[in-house]
Amino acid sequence: MEHRLGRTLRVFLVALAAAGFYRLAVVPIVEPRVRDTATALEMTPEEAAAIRARSDQRLAALGDVFPPGAWEREDPIMLESRQIRLLFKDYHSLPDGRVNLVPCTLVVLPDRNRVAADGQPGRTLVLRAPQGAVLEFDEPLDLRQGRLAKLIGGSLRGQVTIRGTPTAPGAEDDVEIVTRDIELDELEVRTGEMVQFRYGRSSGSGRGMVARLRPRPGSSGPAAAGGSSDKGPNIGGVDSIRLDRDVKMRIEGLAGGMLPGAAPPTAVDPAGAGAAPPTTSEAPASPPVLVSCRGALCMNVSANVITLEEHVDVIRAAADGATEQLSCDLLAIVLARKPKATDGAAVPATAAVRGGLEPVEIQAKGTPVVARSTGAELEVRAARLGYEIATRRILLDGEEPVSLVAKGTEMEARKIDYCPGPPGDPGSLMAVGPGWLRVRSEKSPPAQARWQQWLRMRPEGEGHVVSLAGDADVTVETQGRLSAAEIHLWLDVVKGSRPAKADPAAGPDLSGIRPSRLLARGMVEADAEELAARTDRLELWFRTVEPPPAPAIAPAQLPAAAAPVAATAAAPALPPTAPPPAPVVAAPPRQAPPPRTRGKMIATAALVRGQVTLAAAGNEVDEMSMEGQVHLVEQPLAAAAGGPPAEPGIDIRGDQMQLTRATRPDAKAIVSGRPAIVKGRGLDLQGPMVEFDRGQNRLTVDGAGKLSLPMVGGAGALESLAFTGNAPPPPAAAGPPGTLDVSWQGRLDFDGSKARFIDTVVAKGGTADLRAGSLDVIFDRPFEFAVDESQRGGKQPEVAKIACGAGVKIESESVDEAGDRSTEQLFVRDLVIDRASGDVTGSGPGRLTSTRSGQPPQMSLPAGPQAGGVAAQPVAATHRSSELTYLGVDFQRGLRGNLHRRTMEFHQRVEAIWGPVVRRGDTLDPHAAGGLPEGAVTINCDVLGVGQAPPMPGRQRSSIELGATGNVLVEGESFTARSARLTWSEGKDLLVFEGDGRSDAQLFRQLKAGAQPSSASAGKILYWRGLNRVDVEDARYLDLDQLRGGGAAGGQPGGFSGGGPRPLTPPRVPGT
Repeated sequence: MEHRLGRTLRVFLVALAAAGFYRLAVVPIVEPRVRDTATALEMTPEEAAAIRARSDQRLAALGDVFPPGAWEREDPIMLESRQIRLLFKDYHSLPDGRVNLVPCTLVVLPDRNRVAADGQPGRTLVLRAPQGAVLEFDEPLDLRQGRLAKLIGGSLRGQVTIRGTPTAPGAEDDVEIVTRDIELDELEVRTGEMVQFRYGRSSGSGRGMVARLRPRPGSSGPAAAGGSSDKGPNIGGVDSIRLDRDVKMRIEGLAGGMLPGAAPPTAVDPAGAGAAPPTTSEAPASPPVLVSCRGALCMNVSANVITLEEHVDVIRAAADGATEQLSCDLLAIVLARKPKATDGAAVPATAAVRGGLEPVEIQAKGTPVVARSTGAELEVRAARLGYEIATRRILLDGEEPVSLVAKGTEMEARKIDYCPGPPGDPGSLMAVGPGWLRVRSEKSPPAQARWQQWLRMRPEGEGHVVSLAGDADVTVETQGRLSAAEIHLWLDVVKGSRPAKADPAAGPDLSGIRPSRLLARGMVEADAEELAARTDRLELWFRTVEPPPAPAIAPAQLPAAAAPVAATAAAPALPPTAPPPAPVVAAPPRQAPPPRTRGKMIATAALVRGQVTLAAAGNEVDEMSMEGQVHLVEQPLAAAAGGPPAEPGIDIRGDQMQLTRATRPDAKAIVSGRPAIVKGRGLDLQGPMVEFDRGQNRLTVDGAGKLSLPMVGGAGALESLAFTGNAPPPPAAAGPPGTLDVSWQGRLDFDGSKARFIDTVVAKGGTADLRAGSLDVIFDRPFEFAVDESQRGGKQPEVAKIACGAGVKIESESVDEAGDRSTEQLFVRDLVIDRASGDVTGSGPGRLTSTRSGQPPQMSLPAGPQAGGVAAQPVAATHRSSELTYLGVDFQRGLRGNLHRRTMEFHQRVEAIWGPVVRRGDTLDPHAAGGLPEGAVTINCDVLGVGQAPPMPGRQRSSIELGATGNVLVEGESFTARSARLTWSEGKDLLVFEGDGRSDAQLFRQLKAGAQPSSASAGKILYWRGLNRVDVEDARYLDLDQLRGGGAAGGQPGGFSGGGPRPLTPPRVPGT
């Protein structure tokens, strides 16, 4: 349907052009040209009658253009030229050369060529000046010759009416223009009076009109043959028309929209013309459009542009109360000709004239321009506004920021260029920044975007791309925030989501799209409720899960009480009774969200990639990968008031990280680096590649690495092996937690309950270091990686057992409360330490060495009488912490002991040496070529037990106790002893040799080299070094010569007596 405003303006221009054409074309016809303007040729009665006869014939050809009773039907004089018919009754020339026609009517017939092409009758324009017209030509008017002179000027007096007939039968496009006192120049028509016009049902008014005409091309030239002349009206068309002020228009029947937010115009039919206007029964009447301005209205016919100036208001009010309004200081309406019908196309009988003008674009300026549409919930503010009616494209710009609000969308920027797409398509958008965008929707949380350079949305393939550049920042309420130098989001259009009718809103239609992937570059920061990321580049892919369809509700079956009762012979059928109403089930009370049990994760990397699943129940991160200086740290939760400090969270560092199903119980993660570091939840791990499986509760490190594990309240995992040394003081209850630090060169497998280390394992805990080919660390309770500290009840898993093999070496050191220090080394093939019970077992062959501070062993026998007959005195046991004592034990089968009781037992072919050393690091060799060092003692047996006894009353340090069984051989500097059992107590200073009933204990002694050795054999031999006393029980053999002092000076008792305050009384010997 042809646009009403375009038709009104076009008819108005044609009418004005006809008035000018009358001034320029009629005068040459009705007034002969004369050289002398003072003399005019008058027609004879015969000539006038001939002219009127011809006019009657031509008037009959006009049909019913004039109503009955009009003066034009009463024998007027008619002159014609091309499509122009000039009618008047009186004619005379004025002294100044002008011609006065009273009354005067000008008829402009349709173009014959256009009528033939369109097949329509066309429009006939009638200009009527009842009070006449005064025209001036370049030559006197000569009606008898019928030549046209060039129009110079003139005027139309009184009221002037211009009327146009409809272009086709039934078309509502008739025209009527009423004004008065029009002045004509050669190429200008003007009036200062009020101008009223009507086009169909539309109307308008204004004051002060100026119409500028274009000269006709080729209007100057020699006269044409046949008496015609090219000096007719020099009018090639209308250039512009202007109404100076007080312009008002009422536009009726505008089917489309002229304002942003209005419904799109009616689609163009295949013939290229708008559809026929709907009848009253087909569609409701369209609301009128009211246009007004205080300034001028100008129609530039050459450029097809209409401009309105100063306080321009365009208002359209619908019957439902919705309004469309545009306010500005300058409004320009761009017109264009509608496409003509194609060849062979059917032409409706009521179609409008093809190729007519219609509005296609609106340009507005103001301080600011304000456009509102309550129906579309639209409001636009800008210094300049452009709107393309056909495509509904909006262009906003200006010196100040512009704004656009449309159906839950708010936008502000320096410049906005938006073009809607088809129904369900978001269209194209370009917003030059700085600016911001807010979006609210019933199906999604509110979102806000900010940028400094531009926001752009454009089609790409079957979808769209949204790009933000320059400090881009996107925030989604309750979900998170993303900022970067630039952000690009790819959108896919959901199939079947396009509505059949376009939404009249001017904002983007995002109802039928879903995100496909996202790219953010340059100082990227992502912040969500549980995760924050900082990177140089972020790439995300999205997967949307559609909600399952609602199950079909089957029709409820009537219960037995509601079923119709069958008719019987005694009673008729009863209608069914209504079922009882369903009980109202109260909705369960809304529970508060559970408190957070984990801290927020912060990830840093050069590149972050991920895949996110979007679902109605919540979004999930399916996969995520990070590359380049990866750092993932968990912020600790705030500690409760008065509670313990918050536990440090997870801290992961590496070069690359792969994360799968992060929010699910079966999450998996792989971290690689040089090295990769994982800390938190009681672990401190380093390795080239760390694999984590939360579903299987498994942790694996392929390659060399390090691990630190928590220990029992302040104690290390490997307590000092000071079986022969000093018992360390107990750890403080409030001391910091101890750790077990393990390094390896092969591999780590950790299932939460047991950690297995392979190849060159080094473990350090407390005061001990352990080296082994393999190491198993077993915990008292599993490490559950999916459970945090609060869910574990505040208790960390502790090391319960340590098992190592493939060659084990343990070095330990202890310091007692007195400050005495002892160091031990243990070499075994395999070793198991149960920290709960304290039991230790190992397999040989192996060796134990110990160096302790304090008095050397007192296992040597006394040296007999002193020279000069002075008897030996008892030796008081003294404690000298500066002296060092060495113990070395070699064994073949294995060992077993208890850390808590400080005992150790060695088995099979045990060889031990005990003696003083000068400094730490020195050792004693029982097979030295020069014999045993001074004060050293060796023990060979099948089983050897070493332990520590509690300190004696009055002493600060513990004492050593030895026990040997099975072929015991003890060798000292001056004695040798053989027995089945041997015990020695440092605290009691007692040495006991025992037989086993089949063989006696034997003692051999030689005071000095070359001296006669002495010997004794008994069931049990007891020796107190401090008292210099020997007791023999169940004696079998005694060397009485030595006991009697044989070879000793002064005849004093010697030998085993050793001298003293009193001679040693030989014990009772059974059978003597």
